Amino acid sequence: MSIDITLLKKVQAALAELGSTLEQQNDNPNTQILAQAGQGEQGHRKFLEPSDRLALRTELAKKSTPELLAMFGVQSRKAGQGIPFEVWASAGGSPTMAAISQDPTLTKALDSSGASALIRQDLEPILYELYIRQFPAWTRIAKEPANGLVHAYDRLTSYGDAQFMTELGTVTDDTSTYERATTPISVIATRRGVTLKSQFAVQAGGMSFNPEQLELQGGLRSIAHKMQKTIFQGNASASGGSSSTEDGAYDANGFDGLRKLLNTVRAVDVDPTAGTPEDMREALNEAAITAMQNAGNVGIAFLDPVTKGQFDVQQDANVRYMNSFTDVAPGVLTNAVNTVFGPTPLFTVPGDSIGSYTYSGNTVSDIYLMDESVWSVPYLGSDGPTVLDIPVGISGQLTRLFIIFGMWGHALKATQFCNKVRVQRP
Repeated sequence: MSIDITLLKKVQAALAELGSTLEQQNDNPNTQILAQAGQGEQGHRKFLEPSDRLALRTELAKKSTPELLAMFGVQSRKAGQGIPFEVWASAGGSPTMAAISQDPTLTKALDSSGASALIRQDLEPILYELYIRQFPAWTRIAKEPANGLVHAYDRLTSYGDAQFMTELGTVTDDTSTYERATTPISVIATRRGVTLKSQFAVQAGGMSFNPEQLELQGGLRSIAHKMQKTIFQGNASASGGSSSTEDGAYDANGFDGLRKLLNTVRAVDVDPTAGTPEDMREALNEAAITAMQNAGNVGIAFLDPVTKGQFDVQQDANVRYMNSFTDVAPGVLTNAVNTVFGPTPLFTVPGDSIGSYTYSGNTVSDIYLMDESVWSVPYLGSDGPTVLDIPVGISGQLTRLFIIFGMWGHALKATQFCNKVRVQRP
């Protein structure tokens, strides 16, 4: 297998530039300061600060995917990196530890009495950038720390009113109206690894690829796909739901997605396949107007590839539409459709993440018009994927394991600010 020398030089330069910041996450700070703070001298290691994480992500966003993969491969091969899992979990608070303890895949890996499992903070910034390359919509959703194993929040139902008053009059009291809502903080994880025999075989064969890197990439892709699909069509509250119903396929360990949350009387139906096709742009505008009348501010629309194709075909005669492009996420350029909010980007979600279902005897797919100010992902631990490095021999097997995991929920804090369009399939 040939090696791209130019790519290798870029990777070496990038690691030289960012490597010190990555490696500092695994350094021991001054134990005297820890002792003065009442933490003893057990040598706690540094945690990835939000400012460091943001700076690293900004720099890594400029790298190409091959560069990121190569950097990830070089960094993942370094043994003994990271902070002890127990230290990382305790810094995240007892809810973090409790959430993980419910997952048998994680607890089994941590029950060993020998070497310590390590949280690979040095991999997180690279992993995050690779993650959003698979799931670009993730960058559009606000992240917020969860307030427990089940994240509780207020969902706005009415923002109240204001009254005119006389010069010396008394201000009229009023309040917004809320309903109490919750979302479970779900644990998603996949365990990947390669045997010691496979590692030796690759080296003995003179091959240059990294089998651990390939497995980690596969694990990252699987988590991105599962999370993306759950955010758009997840169902954790209607036990009778399936993938062919509007509730979505039931998974008690997941959370409710947009398909179910936006199943309201405000949703708009359109049939572009009828003898006299109904206009999809008109339906999108009607749904946007409903959101605007409820004080929403729609900034983007998410749809699946088939529905995007239907829309493009219907709008082919409108040349101006084909010339309108919007940058909606790093590396993602898409068309915009004119609505009451102006040019609204049409963000095509790849794969089967939005999917289709049966509604009134027809196969339909949704377009979600989102006010992103009321849409968030609550998290425990980290707002991106985290890597747990299990050294060889901990499980009693000659295998080095990696667990990629995240603890995330899904909160929509004002459904009336958003809307959806049900589009009938061909």
